[in-house]
Amino acid sequence: MREIRRTGILGGTFDPVHDGHIAIARGVLEAAPLDRVLFMPVGAPAHRETHASAADRAEMVRLALEGVDSRLQFDATALDQPAPAYTVDTLALAHKAFPDDSLFFIAGADSLAHSAWRRLDEVATAVERFYVVPRRGSSWADVERVLGDLNPALRARFVPLDLAVDDVSSSEIRTRVAAGQSIDNLVPHRVARYIDRRGLYK
Repeated sequence: MREIRRTGILGGTFDPVHDGHIAIARGVLEAAPLDRVLFMPVGAPAHRETHASAADRAEMVRLALEGVDSRLQFDATALDQPAPAYTVDTLALAHKAFPDDSLFFIAGADSLAHSAWRRLDEVATAVERFYVVPRRGSSWADVERVLGDLNPALRARFVPLDLAVDDVSSSEIRTRVAAGQSIDNLVPHRVARYIDRRGLYK
């Protein structure tokens, strides 16, 4: 019998993808541990405005992952998801795409604490574990307040991971690009070149 693959899903707008995303994925790979992490850019997110097109954001993820680690992979499952795209619907598509995998979702504490989550109980039911990564300005206590309405069994699926990663934000990168400042130490070199070549975030 084939061993079940443990697949992590790192979803988001990746607007743009940055070194912090890659560090988080690598950290969760080892801490969980997982067999792979799928970077799954959302084409039309429900609760967030995007600044670059879905095609540009997807290409930046592809470029960022080139030659990094074969266990970090781009996945297009959520790119064509009908708007508005909710995580619970993305996970349903992921289960269809990878029916033999155990799925683990990865998100920052800020995303859970400060975003409006639709059908969070169904999100929890759809994954083995929901790994929560520390983010500047958000604590595990903030997350626990959001989880308060879930039953204990579902709450237990949310697991904080204490990863030591640089707290980079996509909004900070966009601001630096608009101001003409360097982002070379924040994003992979190929991504910085792509942003410049395409004139993104000006």
